[in-house]
This record gives sequence, C-alpha cells and structure tokens, in this order.
Amino acid sequence: MARKPNHVSLQKIGMNKTVVLIGLNHKTAPVEVRERFSFSPEKVTETLNALQADAALGECALLSTCNRTEFYAVPKESAESGLSSLTRFIGKDSTLPRSDLDKLLYRHQGSVAVNHLFTVSSGLDSLVVGENQILGQVRRAYIQAQEAKCTGPILEKLFPWAIRVGKRARSETDISKGASSVSAAAVDLATKIFGELNGRQVLLLGAGKMGQKSLELLTKSGVNQVQIVNRTFQKAEELAEQCGGTAVPYEMLDEALAKVDILIASTGAPHYILTPDRISKVIRQRRGKPLFLIDIAVPRDIDPACGEVENVYLYNIDDLQGVVDKNLARRHTEAQAVLSIVEDATKDFCKYLDARKASTAIVTLRKSFDEVRLAELDHFRTKKHVSEDELAMLENFSRRLINKLLHQPTNKLRQLSEGGATPQELLNSLELLGLVEDETT
Repeated sequence: MARKPNHVSLQKIGMNKTVVLIGLNHKTAPVEVRERFSFSPEKVTETLNALQADAALGECALLSTCNRTEFYAVPKESAESGLSSLTRFIGKDSTLPRSDLDKLLYRHQGSVAVNHLFTVSSGLDSLVVGENQILGQVRRAYIQAQEAKCTGPILEKLFPWAIRVGKRARSETDISKGASSVSAAAVDLATKIFGELNGRQVLLLGAGKMGQKSLELLTKSGVNQVQIVNRTFQKAEELAEQCGGTAVPYEMLDEALAKVDILIASTGAPHYILTPDRISKVIRQRRGKPLFLIDIAVPRDIDPACGEVENVYLYNIDDLQGVVDKNLARRHTEAQAVLSIVEDATKDFCKYLDARKASTAIVTLRKSFDEVRLAELDHFRTKKHVSEDELAMLENFSRRLINKLLHQPTNKLRQLSEGGATPQELLNSLELLGLVEDETT
C-alpha cells in the first residue's frame, strides 16, 4: 500500500514565527518607574541569558536606555505565548503591582513590532525627536544580543535593517538638525534659565558619553568656566583637558557645588549621589545663592527631594519636555518624511518575512514528499528484487514525478508570498491542497 505524504503542521514549518515586543518608555512611564527597569551594560548579557532560558523564546534582544526598556523576541510557538513569557519575566522582580505594571507596558507583534523598532532607530520615538544617540544604542543592543548568543535568523535581519533605516532617516532628511540629544536639551534648558551661559560656572558630574556631549555643547554656548567631577579622576582630567576646564576630585564635589551656578549630572551610578541632607549643607555655604540642578541620568543621580530644599531648582530628564515640544514643532515636516521611510521599510521587511515563511514551507513540503519517495524505493530494493539498473530508473522517475507533483503548489506559495500574502493566507492555500494541518484551530 502506497504511503501518503505526512501532514505538515503550521508550527513545524515555522510559519507562525514572528517578532514580538514588550516595553515601556518616556511616554508611558515617568523616570521614577523607568529607572527601576534600567539595565546597565554589564547586566544585559545576564538578563538575556535568563530570558532565553524560557522555553517559549527562540531569539531575544534587550534595548535599555535612559528613556526606554524594550525586549524584542521571536517566540518558538505563538506570539501570544511569547508575549506572556516576556510579561512574566519583566514582572518577576518588579515591586509594582501587576495591574499597575500592565498599564505602563506596551505590547506589539508582527508588523507593528517591526514598525516600532524602525521608528525608534530613526529617532521619531525619542524624547528629543531626531536625536542621534539612539542609533548607537540600537546597534549596541544588537551586538550584546549576538555576544549572548541570543540572536537567530530573524533578529539577525531585523536589527541591521533597523540600523539602515536610522541612517537613511538622518542622511535623507533634516530630522537631526538642531538640539538632537538629551544633553542638548539640558543645555537648552540651562540657557533658558539664565538667558545666556557666558560667564556662568557649570559643574559636570560624570564623564561618560552624555557628559562629554553636554560639555561640548556648553562650550559652544559660551561657557568657559567648567569643572568636571568623576569617580575616576583620570577620566575627569582627560575631559577637562579637551575643553580647558578643571578636573575636581570626587571627594571635593561638595566644595565645587558651593561655587557653581549649574550642575548637570549624568553618571551611571545605580543610586542617588546627591541627597537632601548633602544639598542642604551645600546651600548653607552658598548663603542663599540659588543652585540649578539638571539630572539627565537614569537611574537618577539626584534624590527628587533635593528640589524641596530652599533655593534649589531641580530638573530631571522628564522636565525637558518643554524643550522637546518646541523641537518637535520645528521638525514636523521632517518627521513626516522620516515616517514615510519607516513605513516603506516596514513593508519591505514584512515581505521578506513572508517570503522566508514560503521558502521554509516549500523546503519542508519537498522533504516530506521525498521521505515517502525514498521509503518506496527502499521497499522495491528489499522486497521486489529489482536490479541496480531498474532501481536507478525508478530513482530518476520518482524524482521527476515529485518535481511535477509539487510544481504547482510551489509556484502558488511563491506567488502568494510575492503578492504580500499573510501567513494565514499561505496556510489556507496549503490546507486546500491537503498538505498541512492548522494546529491552532
């Protein structure tokens, strides 16, 4: 009795595999919540390894910045199971009640998740629209996921694609002109407070990338009295040498605060550096002279209670929204051009995914039929006592027969894929031919 080709399930041929995303950002959660979900570079690999240990996920990546924490993944099974795993993982160590956390998180899948990442990499979803730093952060998230061995065929395509979208947005439009970073917005805020910064004394706390960018912008704004404090004094000296500023030992932070007009804090410390008690002592030395504190770090460097101390004016990263709104209005036309780039790129990537699903289906179907063909040949070899020449003829005949039988189904799958067919439409066509089973129904 002739064997029938094995039914191939949608799950087995991988047609249900898609991109899912869960995260929170400056639009959904205030800084005091975002800092709880912030991951230092050292913790990203550890977190990804723990996440991938969840059997429901095949690939994963983590994008963690001062304004967002986003997990991208490719579930082994359904998108729903992947999102459920991610939600459970994020909430596991959270001190927030699950109901409160659910209100802050956004969850996307498929083309919406792809579109979101492209929007992020292009700078459209940033606190300061068009800022350049996010593109480097997306690239770093991709590299970290690779190093943790958490990427696979889909994320290996998605993240480089997102990086190309970000580069196009900046090279083909003027979205990045003007203040294009959180550091730039902080300097704009300082300028708004004092009118002009020439002659003002500024203290920079932290010598990382954001600190370096802030210093560069302060110098362009006319500030010529800059002091730099960093836990590693050598880094403070190197940065001070670049701008003609002064490096101050970390232990002398309070003495420096007693003399400056503005502090811009941007360290990577996991806890508050400045507390109300410490600031109160500094203010007493200043004899009533106001002190402006701009905290652009996440987690925050300055306890928000410091803002309640008399003559202290504290601004955190969320207070830059006024600068952002002004910037957004100026860039509205450019944002529309970038949006068009993002939408086109999303369609192209989704077509790639659909084509990949069709190719996987074709390969799997041919393999299924070939298994039956080889089994029948083996039956002839052992039971029918055919000669080697006859077996060779049967081999050639069976290959040609399988190719002819699968010619139309193969072409149909390719046509549907090239026409932008959805995975469900591909499934329906295979079901119509009696070649797959839909295990989801």
